[in-house]
Amino acid sequence: MVSKLSCYPRSLANLCLLLLLCSTGTTAQQIIPITAVSGYPPTALWIETFLTHFIPEADRQLAVTRTYAIDWNTPFGSVAKPGGAFEAIQYGLADIGIITTSFHSDKIPFYNLSYVTPFVTTDMGLVVRTVSELHEHYPALKQLWGDYRQVYLTTAGLVDTYQALVNQPIAVLEDFRGLRMSGVGMNLLYFAGLGTVGVSSSLADFYNNIATGLTDGAIVWPEAIVSFKLYEVAPYLIDARLGAVSSVAISANKHTWNQLPDEVRGALLTAAEVYRDELALETVRRSTRAMESFEALGGVIVSLSDEQRSEWAASVPDLIGAWVADIERRGLPGRELLQAYMNTMRANDQPIMRHWDREQSTKP
Repeated sequence: MVSKLSCYPRSLANLCLLLLLCSTGTTAQQIIPITAVSGYPPTALWIETFLTHFIPEADRQLAVTRTYAIDWNTPFGSVAKPGGAFEAIQYGLADIGIITTSFHSDKIPFYNLSYVTPFVTTDMGLVVRTVSELHEHYPALKQLWGDYRQVYLTTAGLVDTYQALVNQPIAVLEDFRGLRMSGVGMNLLYFAGLGTVGVSSSLADFYNNIATGLTDGAIVWPEAIVSFKLYEVAPYLIDARLGAVSSVAISANKHTWNQLPDEVRGALLTAAEVYRDELALETVRRSTRAMESFEALGGVIVSLSDEQRSEWAASVPDLIGAWVADIERRGLPGRELLQAYMNTMRANDQPIMRHWDREQSTKP
């Protein structure tokens, strides 16, 4: 028979052991503060997707062991202006940034690859996966970010395909001649061979540009046509399917990254892939709905034949030549990267209207 007295010390010993384990942190969870920034507000799709998919996935990964947890700070639209997230990460004002790569082509020109290869694919998911995978085969691409105290996490995109939106009917490509088109930088060159006049401006100004007669149309993607009500001033969408582009990247401050535990790094990299794929899917879903809404709101979709699209593609200036030269000046294999990208597109049976890499292979 065991007396009550003999049981007491054993129970006390177990309690003391439990208190000891707690006091030594065996069951404690380390909280890691991370600030993520973008110059755009949470209402922007690429920011909304970060909040609804990137953060929850990182948290879900860490919840498996419960060793670490992240205390997220997301001052989107306040710490950095549009185009300012890159510098905010570079100089340590934040830990993770959602970067609009087109603002920084002077620093990270590789990410213009899909911009300078129009008429190749409208498969947004394929584009961003291909660009992401190139980083694994060509580690020097990651060093581009390292030069600016950053670590590359993933590439993403929100333009499933650029389209032409105009305020008058277009029956043949010749009808574009003399039209003034709003656009943002490089994509205006898609129209150069058609005899249009490019007017560089921000998306927010497109509506007023067309309404006041400053321009006759714009190069824009379907979701933006509806969200910015551009159909009110330009009811004709020319279904040219100019191509999907990767326009977003996620990076981390290098100093922050080097201090993170391996488990946290792994969770962030997994979350980055989930973000990349979900943003591509949601972009396509919204584009499909936008095209339906455009017609329901009185818009007219004008289809181009394969012959017309091929003619248009042939008229585009040699955008890729300058890209290759710029990349190779930085010590990167520009032609090889271009060929790898195009080979992936061909392997996936994309409806390519212009094989940009084959043109470069004939140059000295």
